[in-house]
Amino acid sequence: MPKVLIVGDDMTGVNSSAVLLSRQGLRCATFFDLDLYTPEEGKNLDVVVVSTDSRSIAAQEAYDRVDKAMKKLYDSSVQLVNKRMDSTLRGNIGPELKAILDNVPKGTMALMVPVFPTSGRVCIGGYLMVNQVPLEQTIVAKDPKNPITTSKVVPLVAQQLDEPVGFIELSTVLQGSEAVKKAILQYNDEGVRVVVIDATTNETVADIAKAAKATGLPIVAVDPGPFTSAMTAEVVEMEEARGQKVFLTVGSVSDNTRRQMEDIRLKYAHHLVNVSVLDLIDDANREAEIERVVQEICVNPDAYEVLGVTTTCWECDVIDLGKVAAEQGTTQDEISQRISKGLARITVRVIEELGDCIGGLFTSGGDVTVAVCDALQAICIEVKDEILPLAVYGRLHKGIFDKHPIVTKGGLIGDDTAISKCVDYLLIKLSNESYAKKN
Repeated sequence: MPKVLIVGDDMTGVNSSAVLLSRQGLRCATFFDLDLYTPEEGKNLDVVVVSTDSRSIAAQEAYDRVDKAMKKLYDSSVQLVNKRMDSTLRGNIGPELKAILDNVPKGTMALMVPVFPTSGRVCIGGYLMVNQVPLEQTIVAKDPKNPITTSKVVPLVAQQLDEPVGFIELSTVLQGSEAVKKAILQYNDEGVRVVVIDATTNETVADIAKAAKATGLPIVAVDPGPFTSAMTAEVVEMEEARGQKVFLTVGSVSDNTRRQMEDIRLKYAHHLVNVSVLDLIDDANREAEIERVVQEICVNPDAYEVLGVTTTCWECDVIDLGKVAAEQGTTQDEISQRISKGLARITVRVIEELGDCIGGLFTSGGDVTVAVCDALQAICIEVKDEILPLAVYGRLHKGIFDKHPIVTKGGLIGDDTAISKCVDYLLIKLSNESYAKKN
C-alpha cells in the first residue's frame, strides 16, 4: 500500500515532486482521474500522486477537490502526506491545506518549507526569493491567472487559511535540528498547526526534516518537493534499500571542476571526502590515507545520494606538481599517475566495502578514468549516450563492476551544472535498483 501521498494543484508540479522520490527508489505513479483509482491499482506503489487541477479555480471548489482526493486516497497506511505547493506561491494553498488537515488525525502539524534551492527558490526572513530577487518583483508575479502581490509567505498563507500561522526564522534553522525541533514543539503547545520555516539549501531542508521526525508528531509536508523528499527519507521505512548511490571520483583541479563540485554540494545529499594529495603520493603515508578516506566515505551511506572522493575543494588545496616532482627526483607525469591510481584504489575499496549500494560511477579527468577502469579490471566501456558534449554515458564490461553504468567527463568540460547533469542522469538510471542494507 502507498506510504506517501502527494496532492497538488498542477500536473507538472506533482510530477516534479514525485521524481525526487523516484530517485530514492520509491515506486511512484501519478493518477489523472481519481475515479479510476482503486486500492488494487495502488497496492504495489510506494507513492500515489494526484493533481486536483485546482490552481486557478475558486477557493471553495479547490477545497472540495482536495477533500474528495483525501477521502478517496488517505488511510492509516499513509506515513506522509505532501500538499504540493507551487514554488512561487500561486494557487489556493490555504484552502487546499485546510482540506488535507481536515482529513488527517487530530494533532497533525503542517510544516511549510516553501523552497527549491536547486531552482533558486529560497526563503529568508519569511520572504520567498527567486534567484535572489523578491518573488513580487519577478515575472511570475504578473501571472494573469494567479498574480502575486507579496513575497511574504506567512501573511499570505494566514490570510488564505484564516488562522494563525507560525514562523521559524533562518537563525533558528542554522542552529541545527534540535533548535528547530524545540521551536516546532513550542508552536504545537500553543495550538498552532501550520508553521512556515525558512531554508536556503538542501542541507537546511534536511535538518528541518530531522527535526520534524524528532518531534514525534504526525506531519504534513507543504512544499514544492525537496522537503517532502527529505521527510520521506526520514520517516518511510523500506523493506529493502532502493535507489543506489552514485560514486564520484574527481581528480581534476581546474576552477571549472571546483565550481561544478560546489553545485553538487548545493543540490544533493552528499558525502564527499577530500583526499590529501601529498599523503597519496608519499610511499610512507599512502596506505593510511587510502584507509582513512575509505572509512570516512563508508559511514552511514544510506543517508546520502552521492558519495565520492576529490583532490581539491578550494584553490588553496592545489599543489604544484612540478615542484613536488623536482623534490622527489621524478617527473610530473609520474606524480599525476600516483594520484590517479590512489583515487582508483579508493574507488575500488569503497565498492568492495559497500557492495550493491554503489550503482554507478562518475569520473572526471582522462587519467583518473583510465586508472579507475584499470583498477576495476574492466576491459572496456560500452558507449551508450552523450549527456552533454564530451560527457559520455556507458556500461563497464568485465571486472569488479561489470555491466554497471559510468559517466566520464573532462575536467574543463561544461558549465557550473555539468557534473550535476551527469549525476541526475545516473540517479534516474539507478532509481529503482535494489540493494541489501548493511547492518
